[in-house]
Amino acid sequence: MELFGKELTKLTNREIKPKRLYAEFKDFVRLPLFFYHTIGFNPYAEDKKNRGSRSNWLWILFFIHMGVLNFVLACEIIFSFDQFVNGSFVTACETLGYIGFVAVADLKIIAVYFRRATLSNLVNQMESIFPKNQEHEQYDVNRYLTRCRLLTKSFSVLYIVLISLYNMVAYFQYVIDRYIQHSPDAERTMPYVPTVPWNWHNSNLGFYGTYLIQTWAACVSSVGHISADLMIFSVEIQVLMHFDYLSKSLLEFPIQAENGANIDGANRDLSKLQQLIAYHNKILGLTDLINEVFGRPLLLNLLTSSVVVCLVGFQMTIVLSPEQVVKLVLYLISANVEIYLICYFSQLLIEASGGVAFAVYDMNWTIADHRFRKMLVLMAHRAQKPVFLKATVFLDISMETMSMFLRMSYKFFCAIRTMYQ
Repeated sequence: MELFGKELTKLTNREIKPKRLYAEFKDFVRLPLFFYHTIGFNPYAEDKKNRGSRSNWLWILFFIHMGVLNFVLACEIIFSFDQFVNGSFVTACETLGYIGFVAVADLKIIAVYFRRATLSNLVNQMESIFPKNQEHEQYDVNRYLTRCRLLTKSFSVLYIVLISLYNMVAYFQYVIDRYIQHSPDAERTMPYVPTVPWNWHNSNLGFYGTYLIQTWAACVSSVGHISADLMIFSVEIQVLMHFDYLSKSLLEFPIQAENGANIDGANRDLSKLQQLIAYHNKILGLTDLINEVFGRPLLLNLLTSSVVVCLVGFQMTIVLSPEQVVKLVLYLISANVEIYLICYFSQLLIEASGGVAFAVYDMNWTIADHRFRKMLVLMAHRAQKPVFLKATVFLDISMETMSMFLRMSYKFFCAIRTMYQ
């Protein structure tokens, strides 16, 4: 009873953590961080408090995940080469689709791994300008957070359904043939490729072990796609929020001195404008950091996805089973949605950054001090240069990129179809 009384006293004396009334930066990136952490990877350096609470064995888990992923990737490359040599063009194309999916995911994870310092800098800067509690209504933070959650959750569900279907169709087909239809020709197959360094056909342990390894690698590759894309979307939405707030602040700017008649008022106007200009430069610096971290993964994603889409489209022109058609359609939808969202957000970034120049023009600048007007000219000139996602120096992404992506995919499709015929 005495021990129970002590524990009860501890519970009653324990401070109850109050529910947060305002959103924080981490609320925007919670989902991409969740997916990164499922493979034991921290995409950026956390503060000392959080870093101390995480065990170092997560890094061991991360390298195990990457080892399994690259092992299966090597098996797919070997199998695809053998199929080309043996003349199985359709099977080789199907495997090339798997290779493209896994390779891009692998490179996305590796790119973020080697850019952790830059991503940490990006996160620190975004946290430093994130709206304070009393500013949330002015920034309309809840609307942007709701938009972020809806988009990221929908995109995640799409990829989870995709990878779950690809992982389980082969086994479910075997179960149906063997135990429901009682077919004597029921054969166990792998979800992706049958090539591994051991014989998995003659034992349950070999079959289920190999099946587990391939589904494991597929899950890691889907996490590589999801987490990187969600991180891009999450930070992009916040940058859009800052650009929109800057435009709103310029439009509603209260001029305190008309034509410099009030010197003190003119100086206060200049001081506030200088703060907005510094804020504008800060936002532009964030977009540079985003492109520095994700530029190479975006370029690889666009190039590889165009090849994957044309390979999937080619397979759909051949007579296939219903379950194969469902898999390919879902794969095609996922690849196109991924590229579309990247292009869509970059287009929104172009429009939001350009909106600053329109806000400068529409504000009540005609009655301001001449020094104020000169500073506005420089700000408007800088805002007229569009800001967008960059796939390194080779490609500036916009909605036009989506059209280019579809044209390129169609050209690859026609070339592969001609080779097959």
